[in-house]
Amino acid sequence: METVFPGGVRSQHSASLEGFPEGVRSQHSASLEESKKKLNQQLKTKYLRLTKQVRPIPFIKDTRSIDKVFTEVGMNYKPVGEDEPWQRMNSHHEIPMGTIGQSRINIIEGDAGYGKSMLSLRLVHDWCTRDQVDQCSQLSNIDILIHLNLRQLGGVASIYEAIVKCLLPLDSSIKESDVKQLLQNEDIRTLLLFDAYDEYPDKDKEDNFVSHILQEKLLQHVKVLLTTRSSCIPEGCDGLTGRIKLTGFDGRAREDYVRKVVTKGDEEATQKILTQFNTNATLADICQAPLLFVIYAHSAHKAEINIDFRSVTEFFRCMVKCFHHHIRNKAQTKPTAEEQAQFQKFEDNHDTLDRLAYEALCAENQQLTWDRDICARKLGKEFYKRHTDIGILVEEEVINSNILSQPDPYKTEVRLFHKLACEWYAAHYFVKRLRSSPSSLPENLVDLMDPSELQHVYRFACGLDTIAARQVLDLLKQKRDCNSLAVLCALEQTDEAGDVLDTVRDLVSRDVIIGEEDSRLLQRTTIELVQRACQDEIPVSRLQLKMCFKRFDVTSSCIVLRSDFRLANLKTLQVLHIQAKYTDGEITRDELLGLLQTCEGLTELRIDSRSFLLPLSIPPETIPPSLKRRNINILYDRENGLVYRLSFDHGQWEIHDQRAYSSLDVVIDQSDSQLEQEWCLQELKMAAEADVRIRGLALSGSFNTVADNGQSIILTSGRTIPVLQTLQVLEIQDTNINQEMFIRLLSYVKECPQMTRLHFWKSQMPDVVDPEQIPSQLKQRGLKVLYDRGNGLVYRLSFDHGQWEIHDQHADQSFYVEIDQGQSQLEQEWCLQELKMAAEAGVTICALLLGVSFNTVADNGQSIILTSGLTIPGLPTLQELYIEETNINQEMFIKILSYVKECPQMTWLHFVDSQLPGVVDPEQIPSQLKQQGLEVLYDRRSGLVYRLSFDHGQWEIHDQRADSSLNVSIDQSDSQLEQEWCLQELKMAAEAGVKIHVLSLVDSFNTVADNSQLITLTSGRTIPVLQTLLQLDIWETDINQEMFIKILSYVKECPQMTTLLFWDSQMPDVVDPEQIPSQLEQRGLKVHSWKHGYLDFETGRWKLSDRVAKISSRIVVKGLYQRILSTNFGGSEETRQAQEVPPEVDG
Repeated sequence: METVFPGGVRSQHSASLEGFPEGVRSQHSASLEESKKKLNQQLKTKYLRLTKQVRPIPFIKDTRSIDKVFTEVGMNYKPVGEDEPWQRMNSHHEIPMGTIGQSRINIIEGDAGYGKSMLSLRLVHDWCTRDQVDQCSQLSNIDILIHLNLRQLGGVASIYEAIVKCLLPLDSSIKESDVKQLLQNEDIRTLLLFDAYDEYPDKDKEDNFVSHILQEKLLQHVKVLLTTRSSCIPEGCDGLTGRIKLTGFDGRAREDYVRKVVTKGDEEATQKILTQFNTNATLADICQAPLLFVIYAHSAHKAEINIDFRSVTEFFRCMVKCFHHHIRNKAQTKPTAEEQAQFQKFEDNHDTLDRLAYEALCAENQQLTWDRDICARKLGKEFYKRHTDIGILVEEEVINSNILSQPDPYKTEVRLFHKLACEWYAAHYFVKRLRSSPSSLPENLVDLMDPSELQHVYRFACGLDTIAARQVLDLLKQKRDCNSLAVLCALEQTDEAGDVLDTVRDLVSRDVIIGEEDSRLLQRTTIELVQRACQDEIPVSRLQLKMCFKRFDVTSSCIVLRSDFRLANLKTLQVLHIQAKYTDGEITRDELLGLLQTCEGLTELRIDSRSFLLPLSIPPETIPPSLKRRNINILYDRENGLVYRLSFDHGQWEIHDQRAYSSLDVVIDQSDSQLEQEWCLQELKMAAEADVRIRGLALSGSFNTVADNGQSIILTSGRTIPVLQTLQVLEIQDTNINQEMFIRLLSYVKECPQMTRLHFWKSQMPDVVDPEQIPSQLKQRGLKVLYDRGNGLVYRLSFDHGQWEIHDQHADQSFYVEIDQGQSQLEQEWCLQELKMAAEAGVTICALLLGVSFNTVADNGQSIILTSGLTIPGLPTLQELYIEETNINQEMFIKILSYVKECPQMTWLHFVDSQLPGVVDPEQIPSQLKQQGLEVLYDRRSGLVYRLSFDHGQWEIHDQRADSSLNVSIDQSDSQLEQEWCLQELKMAAEAGVKIHVLSLVDSFNTVADNSQLITLTSGRTIPVLQTLLQLDIWETDINQEMFIKILSYVKECPQMTTLLFWDSQMPDVVDPEQIPSQLEQRGLKVHSWKHGYLDFETGRWKLSDRVAKISSRIVVKGLYQRILSTNFGGSEETRQAQEVPPEVDG
């Protein structure tokens, strides 16, 4: 049985309420819940208005809802940790929201125009509508979502102030102190969604609330999603956050968007637009950025466009022209010649706007918005009006930080519709400066206008003017890590000027890098640069392929990348460096030789990857003489401590550049391929022969046995590891080792003179070793034999008496023990030995979990007896005891409490999925337990946890939260005690105001009392009216007309019920609509039958919904209520998400 172990973590009451009477705490909770409800109502009103005002491109005046235009963009996720690979995500629903096992802070990054803000709006919309649609998003678990556009928050010092001023209405009664109280409450799951960090005016100031939150100086428990450009990641977040990188639109996304938003299903128009991308690969790569694609798709749908684009500059110039022409063509009357000239003037002459944009980007703190009146005055009213009509300039209300204390602290500012547009106009002014007076440019220009953050300014400048391009490339040489941008800038020059070759020569004289994370446009451009150099006989000094190499195609003699781009005819390439850290694959002998022959000028090939395998050797006779004469340096770094070099003389690998500090670490896993294991064995042999330290050898599930003579280890694959003279540490994982095998291993270790540690991890070991059989040399050598069972403690074998002793406790790990019924006797004995050693050594045992292994307690209350017959004595250092899936009567319960009395440090006794007595005699509860501060908890897996009151022996709802809810199923086959527990749960939940999401009566419904106040079960027990019941399910019962009306009368008395569902029950074909209580239709009650459909209250007839019509009405497995809740006939999102698997149905 696999158990998710709680590890002793429990919810704590708010410190501010400790010691207060229960009534005070209840009033506080109710007040807090009311504040949260009011805040959410006002937030949703704001958010829904915001998400319904989306304009895909500037000249589209009619706004649309985000769910009507949003199309999934490519996304990769990288968990916390620099060594973790990027993982592809299929949907925005998979974006982590800081749940268990995930980072609390996640950054959504992407280049300009990659859809960060649109994604933010989609997440906001999903949160607002989570109760209306079936979603799998983690947003369904978020109580409060705060969405702030950081671009609008310059000068705002407090997040609470930002929320009140930006998100709440002017007449809101919610104060900053109320918001602060809600956000600081750890029981309320809050998500802060910060959009456009790269445009945040205060991001470079040390003292801003965003930095405080990211650095965990403020609201440390709150989850955070932050969007920003890839070049503007907040400092100090690299290794502490999860990262989501937006990778843009692929062909499928482009097609989806065109059909859904642009052509609205017009197939001919759709194909006309999509065909243009098939005929122009550069256009397709440019439009990997969703913003550029959206602009192009809408423009192409409105008018014929020349698609022969060769650069981003040509593309953007054409799109801006389309904006102007569109507004001109929409004029109701034909423009006069004078008006035409005016239109053209506004289109061609935008010097003032160019300067405004340039100065905004060059400012020490970028200011991308301007005061509306000042901007209109500078640009001229006609120019300003024309560009706001087009949509190139956009007006928006922002907070005026100078008048924050006033009731209406807003002002109207204007900005360009996207930062990319700001870079377009800034580039024009930049070109003018470069051409007219380059000496007047500030010396620190590349610092003021960071190329990594404003790459399009430099690219546009190169595309706008050839002379300026030369100066831009010179500027980029001053900045490190600008090679990729220099490549893009060079390819913006589409003419055939004579100095293009000089630019190419300069760029390939430095390292040329193609990375997996590069956009398709950048990859294509870099490939074109390299192949242009090779074509013109220009030496390419070094080409580095970072995580993007896929294979070498022998047939076509070209390198194939993971993006399926190809590099061929690399005859002037001198050094090729392939990094393939996370790439599994193999380069065969023919592929390796073919690669070397294709790169005629190659002097060095280096491959860094443990998982991308090269041949173990190459027969010398298969190596062409021409390759031998070239004396190519072929290096292979398997990233475990050594680098190998292939000798063409004998076709073998040798250790390259051995140094005094060289060492080797080797892991042999059971799942490794044959070639991988052979490589590991070859490495071990080479290292031992060269007297190189083998710092560690780990055998993960791959150890089988030791040869009888103790001279070799035999793996599960049959391969053998000889004695290794330089081996220092041997680690064996996930293996069962008996006494005989253990002694054999020690004999092998004896033959490895430098070994100082033998480490077993998560293996099964003998609990005692005969000390007489331990080789005496090992004691003299000082060998340590350690055993880490993976639960918090490490044990060391004592050579004197053959016993295991506590060696070390991991500082960052709690010690816990789990004993399961399915464990072997040896494993259970080990668990008991661990508990005994820990208790004797005074080591805290955080938790003991008995998973279906508990049997009884000895009559004297001194020990627990397991189902295996083994016993657990009283443990003085035990803090928490969990007992799972066990039936415990009154007598046994008191015995368990007597055992707990013998564990003085125990503060938590927790029963999970067990059957307990509904009431406990308080007189029999040991008085010491109250003084001990013990809490006895009961988790029935129904949604609530109960706590035993020592005063009156009753169970009470424990740690009730705002999101508490209950799901109860009463089956005819349930025991009397189980049914009584279900009724008790329903009563407690209703009295405490806890939502009862679903009550399911499986073959247990009998009738409804004449007064409609009670449901009577087949067992004779009754269910009263439940004030907090939301959904009632009735299974496999014959319901006639009279009974159906009675049920509706009962439902009428349950004011919160919104769904009545009949599963596989026989229902009346028609119901008299006159007898249906009118309140039910007004309440919005939905009545469904699995067989018949849904009930129309007006006609009293059943109607078959589209969804039901497609599914057979027969449930294959009877009683799978918890699984079938995921069907979207009703119930809440929380209910559906709580289920493990979908229902099994016919059809």
